[in-house]
Amino acid sequence: MASAPKIVFYFDNASAFSYIGFEFMEQYKQLWDIQVDYRPFELTKVMEKAQNSFSPYKLPYLFADLRRTSQITKIPFKGTPPKYPYDSSTALRTLHYLKTNHPELMSQAMRRLWRMEYVDRRAPESVDDVKDALKGLVDEDIVDKAVNLNDTLNAVNDNTREVQKMRGFGAPTILVFRANESKPQMFFGSDRFEHIAIYLDKEFYPMKQLFANAKL
Repeated sequence: MASAPKIVFYFDNASAFSYIGFEFMEQYKQLWDIQVDYRPFELTKVMEKAQNSFSPYKLPYLFADLRRTSQITKIPFKGTPPKYPYDSSTALRTLHYLKTNHPELMSQAMRRLWRMEYVDRRAPESVDDVKDALKGLVDEDIVDKAVNLNDTLNAVNDNTREVQKMRGFGAPTILVFRANESKPQMFFGSDRFEHIAIYLDKEFYPMKQLFANAKL
């Protein structure tokens, strides 16, 4: 039986470019009719192993680039929380729990957590923060369950090791499987969708066109 193309999207909530890449991925997921597997991982551990650190000269440019992308696409972005980076483990474990038990809610939950962080400029670090972000979407006890289950911790650690094993160095890290091929190609960053489109022989859209009628 022929296998369909698939994308594995590794992300960390404490990564602004994971947020931007997610919004692009959500658009292309529909346009390309492709399966996307979102996997939370710990970016700091990957960067440490890869000996990847941000230059102080580069950071202002990165945030200027985020604001330009926001202006073009209308993806909401007002800046980072006062505490940044932060410990994103509670958010990551909650998202894995939702992926396993309520997969239909995962994308909405990802977006809510990122909106708290980059629109409200509040880090979804504590259990109460994550509950506030997801209020009305999931029951509060889901967050409590997520942070008390070894399965969620193990899953995030496994995802982190997967990225380290493939010699990843940042977020988002994107694995792309073509139809009938078992060996994927790795892409890095929120601005690689033209490359991915060519690799999959899919249509690419300039960002202004891609988000012209998007519901964000």
